[in-house]
Amino acid sequence: MSRRNKIPVTIITGFLGAGKTTFINFLLKSNPDTQFALVENEFGAVPIDTKLIKGIDASQMFELKQGCICCTISDEYELVLKELAERFPNVDHLLIETTGIADPAPVIQPFFADEELKELYEYNGAICLVDALNFDDLPEEEMAYKQLTIADLILLNKTENLDEKQQEALAAKMNQLAPLAKIQSTSYGEAKELDLSELKQHSFNAYSFLSYKSNHALVQTKTLSFSAPLKRDDFLNWLEYTLDIYKSKIYRCKGVVCFQNEPFEYILQGVGGRFELGEGDLIMETRESHIVFIGKLDGLELDFNH
Repeated sequence: MSRRNKIPVTIITGFLGAGKTTFINFLLKSNPDTQFALVENEFGAVPIDTKLIKGIDASQMFELKQGCICCTISDEYELVLKELAERFPNVDHLLIETTGIADPAPVIQPFFADEELKELYEYNGAICLVDALNFDDLPEEEMAYKQLTIADLILLNKTENLDEKQQEALAAKMNQLAPLAKIQSTSYGEAKELDLSELKQHSFNAYSFLSYKSNHALVQTKTLSFSAPLKRDDFLNWLEYTLDIYKSKIYRCKGVVCFQNEPFEYILQGVGGRFELGEGDLIMETRESHIVFIGKLDGLELDFNH
């Protein structure tokens, strides 16, 4: 299996809540003439992020369902990559979004170690998003550092709430952690100065990743699903209380929520004990709600009785 032109592949990484999906939507919107394919990996039983991606043909969005991608690198991952290249010969660029707790090194390695993939793809580089508001309080610091050290470009996201001095201090810290990476400040995932064709700063080969190990076995997910619309005030009061008392345990929450007497679904995003709701699509069929919690959840009461 081979192609006349290799497909560039870019890894999108960053800790939970850094804004990876928002950034991908910006990337798709700002490059309308580029035909992207996306490999999406979610850490949870119900796919939420795939519902949030806009501007890409659903048939060209591949979902890995065996768990966190860096822990389950297997034949499925490599077969998906080969199938994608075969089914979509006109794809211009492949994006791979890892989970927020993934070590990106094992995700990158097959592009250098597998002979078939080397014929099909050209590794283009890795972009790591950093939550500028919460980086100093990350619960899984080691994993966040691994994501940074592999990055060719670091996007300091959510900088709209930091002053210039705070931004400079954070950029200096990134320079220490990842001296080879370029650094760019962004708000709402809008990396307006990004040029994907001039991304790569690292030089890798098949042996660059042999020492990488992933260890986040203690990180778990719990999904709450509801077949009937929720009472808005009751649910939001419960969620605010729950995220506050468990803010050191719940790293991330996200979901799609339907409320009583409301025609739109709502997109839930939460990190660092805070959350926000954004209006989603008009509800056309089922009024189901799905909320995913990610963190160290043993012993936590995460049941909402509606």
